[in-house]
Amino acid sequence: MVSVDPDDGMVRLKRAELVTRDMDQIAETIRTLYVEHVATFSCPDPARVDGVVRSVTAGGLNAAMIRYGGFAYSADTEPAELPMAVVCTGNSGVIATKREDLRLARGDVFLVPADLPSVTAVHPGSYMALIAPWAAVTALAETSAGVPAAELRFGGMAPVSVARKRTLARITRFICDEMVISGASEINPLILQEMIRLAAVAFLTAFPNTTMTAPYQRGPGWVGPAAVRRAVAFIEAGAAQPVTLEQIAAAAGVTGRALQYTFRRYLGTSPTGYLRRVRLERAHAELQAASPLSGVTVTAVARRWGWTSSSQFTMAYRQRFDVLPSHTLRRG
Repeated sequence: MVSVDPDDGMVRLKRAELVTRDMDQIAETIRTLYVEHVATFSCPDPARVDGVVRSVTAGGLNAAMIRYGGFAYSADTEPAELPMAVVCTGNSGVIATKREDLRLARGDVFLVPADLPSVTAVHPGSYMALIAPWAAVTALAETSAGVPAAELRFGGMAPVSVARKRTLARITRFICDEMVISGASEINPLILQEMIRLAAVAFLTAFPNTTMTAPYQRGPGWVGPAAVRRAVAFIEAGAAQPVTLEQIAAAAGVTGRALQYTFRRYLGTSPTGYLRRVRLERAHAELQAASPLSGVTVTAVARRWGWTSSSQFTMAYRQRFDVLPSHTLRRG
């Protein structure tokens, strides 16, 4: 659940930053923020040690950028409490469990094991880390593949393909840009919701898990148009809020998976696709109503209605209204 500040409708970002030359302090910060481990170091010259940890959390989503130099870092690591992806942006090393070994180089991605202890040895370098809210991951697994939350398991550290690895790395970079590099203290709840969705999708499509091996699931059964009308009314009323599929389904009185099937049947889209369509209509109305001299920008309107990418907003807008959003704004 995303907690919105009632004063301005934004979500506060919780930031933790460390700049130090103390190896033990770097390890303790990573231990406190992320995963329990016993660290050992190889350091030829303590005077050359330096490290930076920048971590930001909101709504259960965590993004971090970590860099250290002057020493090699080894760790005996306990299983992670939450799924955490690590992108190697400038280093090399190895991570191993009793099930598999991975050799790491720049650009590689791995999932910190949640079911087994691991041993890691890495050279000086830099990383990006991403933790997805477990509730969002399990909810997506259930609605997309019919896998109950209690049965979702990740089964490996390495991505299933090079393409999925690159996609997860791009999503992690984007979320780090929005949450860490921006230096922002707050974020639009619709933007945060979209980033949580992206992270959940990235985890389930990048790393081996039980949604990829689930047996055939029977259809959810027939759901009548009245449930669709209830869902549509809920979406129309709450489009400006960070609405989830689970909330829409609850308002309709059906399961999320059943609602997905029913929306496809009656409306030719998913509930979240319909939500994005409504938000696009609201953005269109806002651009039409704005005065060219008011200082309103297309980017600001797009972000207010949940688009994290101006180019994607422009593409969706032009496809729907057959005009660029900037033209609508100039004619407002």
